[in-house]
Amino acid sequence: MSATRPIIDAVQQHLQAALPHIGVDVFPERPGDYSLTHPVGVVLVGYQGSKFTRQEALGMIAQQRDVTLSLTIMGVGWHSDEGTLAILDEVRLAIVGYRPPNCQMCHLIHEQFLSEDAGAWQYELLVQTETQQVQQITEPNLPKFTSMYTRQSTDPLNLDLTPANNHPSP
Repeated sequence: MSATRPIIDAVQQHLQAALPHIGVDVFPERPGDYSLTHPVGVVLVGYQGSKFTRQEALGMIAQQRDVTLSLTIMGVGWHSDEGTLAILDEVRLAIVGYRPPNCQMCHLIHEQFLSEDAGAWQYELLVQTETQQVQQITEPNLPKFTSMYTRQSTDPLNLDLTPANNHPSP
């Protein structure tokens, strides 16, 4: 399975349960309109993109999908016990090893400082998990198997059937 939104939602719910003293939300539709209103801080879970491996030789398309999520950490203050650096440390501990549905365990890729504005600090933590991208296959509309005659070698032949060696030649 390879659905993106269930992965994002699962990470958001996991972080909210692991860090109940801060806000955790999905990245907003309009990031420019978003403002930090939580008294301690917030983590915004966003989708950064995916990379795909070469397809596996299975007679259909199947590829590993490396999913990258962006965790934007926003906090008030920097050095305090509830400051942005403390939140960043807590997020790292909570996300490493977490396994979203149909994915491998999350691991860290990169983190960086984004900005500071009037004491509100922002960092970005990139996290990766892996899943499978598999081709959807539509089954062909073939005749359905409806009945079967079984016979042991000692049973008489079914009179409704013609033995294979008695078929007339064309």
